[in-house]
Amino acid sequence: MKNFKFYHIYLLLFASVLFLNSCKDNNESVQTSYENYISTELKSEFTSQDAITTFTKVAPGAVALSSLIHYDVEVRKMTYKTVFKNKNIQASGLVCFPKATGNYPVLSFQNGTNTLHSEAPTVNPESDLFSIIESITAMGFIVVIPDYIGFGASETFSHPYLDAKSSTQSILDLLRATKEYGTGDNVLAKPTKDLFIFGYSQGGWATMQLQKTIEKDYSSEFNLIASSCGAGPYSIESMNKYIVDKIDYPMPYFLAYLLNSYVTIGSFTNPLSDFIQAPYAAKIPGLFDGEHSGGSINAELTTQMSTFLTSEYRAGYATDAKFAGVRSAFIANSITAWKAKTPMKLFHGADDVYIPVSISEKMVADFKNAGVTDIQLVTIANTDHSTAVYPTGLQTIIWFLQLKP
Repeated sequence: MKNFKFYHIYLLLFASVLFLNSCKDNNESVQTSYENYISTELKSEFTSQDAITTFTKVAPGAVALSSLIHYDVEVRKMTYKTVFKNKNIQASGLVCFPKATGNYPVLSFQNGTNTLHSEAPTVNPESDLFSIIESITAMGFIVVIPDYIGFGASETFSHPYLDAKSSTQSILDLLRATKEYGTGDNVLAKPTKDLFIFGYSQGGWATMQLQKTIEKDYSSEFNLIASSCGAGPYSIESMNKYIVDKIDYPMPYFLAYLLNSYVTIGSFTNPLSDFIQAPYAAKIPGLFDGEHSGGSINAELTTQMSTFLTSEYRAGYATDAKFAGVRSAFIANSITAWKAKTPMKLFHGADDVYIPVSISEKMVADFKNAGVTDIQLVTIANTDHSTAVYPTGLQTIIWFLQLKP
């Protein structure tokens, strides 16, 4: 009887192990020793041929890269721990792995301005843009795409739009969670310390903020190889002036998003009504609920700045003591040039009227004045803010592949 009892317990333990292992195929749970990683969920898998098809369908100019695509890919939603407003929270992002044993550099892509929960990378990983970025994995990268706080696993929070501290912290912690996950015995593709970073619009700003933070504080943790920043609002002060001084600005939700975000997270104490006229000021908080697209928000506002913004703000944003806290917040979240060590390229559409090319021109000039030589501004002719996205991506991928260890 004792032997039978022992055998019975052994079978139960064996079955439990099989059950737990089978669960890990699609959902892999946290180990208590992990500081950031919580779990992953398999979102999709595709072959190297699928990657080639995606490249040639979405970005025909990338057909020349087909010969560099070698790996099948798995795309996972990763949930991880980060900090927001001094509290521990859970956030998420996509992490894409080559399905082949080896050590791979990491490429982190920061996406542009988004207001829809349904368009977060982990919610809509099959969008044209994210499909292209995921397919870069097939060239021998581990690709990371943060959701940002306010989307995915953290969508109950209001997105802290263009808030440098929370943006950088959440991206760094996703990269750390990816490294922790990569230590698992069942993970074939292991991340190295080598890191490429790339972003467009809000993502261009986030990428440059990330680069500055890593170079300043985390250069021993991450080995930055290259940084590609596309059409970012690097100087929020300059962007504010550009918009306020316009007679007609076609994307009023950009400024509404910024001001509403800063009010929500307590960057200053002014109410929205100090900046934005009725009836728009009262509408704005409800429009940024994760259910309205940028286009639908614009439709509820006006492109006429004399009607949209208060005369007090238009006249006194730069000097009035009433807006001192606003100016401080803009300065705190703008990027000032430093003696950057990482090779940098800034991309910008020549005909961009949402974020003017002068923002990137001034940024590059400031870097050069700071003694930076390995930096280049690539102005893309005959493109605006939207149509410059894919040329920026294609040139970035080619450049990263040239530098890839």
